[in-house]
Amino acid sequence: MGQWNLSKFVGQFKRVLSPETVNALGRGVRFCRRERVITPYRLVLRLLAGCATMRVETLADFQRTFNALFGTTVAYKPFHNQLAKCRFGDFMREVVASMLEHWVVRVLRAKPGGAFGEFTRIVIQDGSSFGLKDTLAAIYPGRFKSKGPAAVELHVSMDLLEESLTRVVLTPDTFTERAELPGAEELRGSLLLADRGYFDIKYLKELEKHDAHFLVRGFVSVNPTVLAAYREDGTPVRGVVGKALHDIYKPKRKMLDLDVQWGSGKSAFRARVLVSWNAKKKEYRYLVTNLARERYSVAQITQAYRLRWQIERLFKEWKSYANLHAFDTRNASIAEGLIWAAIGAALVKRLLAHTTQVLKGVEISTRKVAMCAHHVLGGIFAVLAADRPRELNRAFEVALEYLAANARRAHPKRDRKTGRLQLGFEPVLGNA
Repeated sequence: MGQWNLSKFVGQFKRVLSPETVNALGRGVRFCRRERVITPYRLVLRLLAGCATMRVETLADFQRTFNALFGTTVAYKPFHNQLAKCRFGDFMREVVASMLEHWVVRVLRAKPGGAFGEFTRIVIQDGSSFGLKDTLAAIYPGRFKSKGPAAVELHVSMDLLEESLTRVVLTPDTFTERAELPGAEELRGSLLLADRGYFDIKYLKELEKHDAHFLVRGFVSVNPTVLAAYREDGTPVRGVVGKALHDIYKPKRKMLDLDVQWGSGKSAFRARVLVSWNAKKKEYRYLVTNLARERYSVAQITQAYRLRWQIERLFKEWKSYANLHAFDTRNASIAEGLIWAAIGAALVKRLLAHTTQVLKGVEISTRKVAMCAHHVLGGIFAVLAADRPRELNRAFEVALEYLAANARRAHPKRDRKTGRLQLGFEPVLGNA
């Protein structure tokens, strides 16, 4: 491993998690005015270390491990008082925002001449919700009885080529998903993948105005006018032009590739719709896109939409390996702050995974890193807590060596045939 590249990575890490930076964030949002034993920096290290390396059930788990990490004897009450501050949630959100801004490592790229090489970014949009303590229902009302009266939703934008987040918004579960979509101007030159909860004709029109592309699942109720119809092999289908989508014959064993239009005149909106039958749910699936038929086949579009599941795996990592769950607290600020702490811990693991791949030249599984990184993260956080900067490079080198040996992707060849690489992507390997 080139020492310059390792030092560059460590510098990138320290740019976010340094005493000066984190303490300044704490002062900036008025989380603290005086820095005593529990400084903003120390608190962040403890929360990240706890969420990333162990199963945390109670707030007392954080307090006990804080004392173990820093050699202190802070009692539970003063520790809890720090978390209970009204600015705690704001502070942790700003820490995560700093991570999103500075911790960017591109791990995938389109092969030269590949079908999706025209896009600067491929953005996946989705949300994940979970319940909180019932007493928080007035602040975070829930939509579904299965999650209880109190619940939150995380609205997430993920860059597929970086396998990392570009935007995270935390709202009550009752907030509409479409209101949290990234601005159309932000997606210029990009491709957006999203489920039907984000389907909105007005928004899709804005994307086209800003030279962005989209592949979004439409509602079952969508009923535009058909302008042209083709079978999967490109053969035209006759007798359907001018009819409403729900009025034409749609085979269940074959897909239809349609040109459709909503509205008329200046307000008309045209798009391409792929129609397929979902035997399990016994309903038709509609994929709405502005990807040109001349460049993108039916097979490529359906495969591209499956890439949306990469964000579902991200949510799984958060909940299974980063302690994203409801803590037993009635304090909304504590609940919010610990949610951001869990996301921050997951971001630390993803950064280690991506850096291992780029610097070690091996294809890395982010899921495996999420599962096993606790074996080496303890050493990194111990060096940070002891303020021994000269030992940090060595701690990271040990961590990357371990992950390169224990977190490789199991079937890289299969990925190129049926997995995430089948559409002409390739991993970024080696020093970069």
